[in-house]
Amino acid sequence: MKYGGFIFGADEEHQKKQRKGIRALAKAQSAEVKWFVETEGRERRDVEDREELQACARYCRTNNATFALSSLSGFTKRKWQGMTWLKHQIEMHDMTFAVADDPTITKGSLHVLSAAADIQRARIAEKSKAALDNIKAKLDAGEEVIAKRSGKKVDKLGTHKNIRKSAKLGNKAQAERAAERDAQVWPMIEQYLAQGLGYNAIARQLNIQEIPTPNNSARYKRDTLGVWYASTVRNIVMRRRGKRHPRHKF
Repeated sequence: MKYGGFIFGADEEHQKKQRKGIRALAKAQSAEVKWFVETEGRERRDVEDREELQACARYCRTNNATFALSSLSGFTKRKWQGMTWLKHQIEMHDMTFAVADDPTITKGSLHVLSAAADIQRARIAEKSKAALDNIKAKLDAGEEVIAKRSGKKVDKLGTHKNIRKSAKLGNKAQAERAAERDAQVWPMIEQYLAQGLGYNAIARQLNIQEIPTPNNSARYKRDTLGVWYASTVRNIVMRRRGKRHPRHKF
């Protein structure tokens, strides 16, 4: 039996604790562990761009190994992101997994935990919107508003016009790069669409054929191809054919 042990974080003591937990799991199953260590920050990186994480998942898929990590908390910036990614790996690739700090977590319970995390995320978004609406109402009424964290007076909500201008230019450049990357893979996607395949089926085929995702195609490496999702395919189709293109549900 084989394990792909994923370790994250630059702190050596934290790494040791993670290794200890995963080793205990592996020992119970008489499994050998191949380690994948990520020391770079994950705060501003998409899951698809995290090379060691993708390499570990890839190793597990190709070697029928178990993806092992110390905890569901912390290995992505937000817990729901990690659960969504792990759930996708299980559904698309039938990958097995093990969590050191809670060995009772199964494929079924992961779906429940993921749904609960989505609900929590929605509640946080609602609270944030309500707080902003409350501040706006006070400002419109001429009341003084003091920021809780900084203690500074809030004069208005929103961003500076120069920031908005820079963001607009950045979005334009990003759209141009996306169009260039889409053009590379579009012929294959178009062919699958002509065969009647839906977005999920196309994503599955692209993963099987190890086609780099748009984010990773510019820096092709064997272990950093990224993972295709139905939403990734759909976004490309919408950009190429327009938003009126019918949605595939299979």
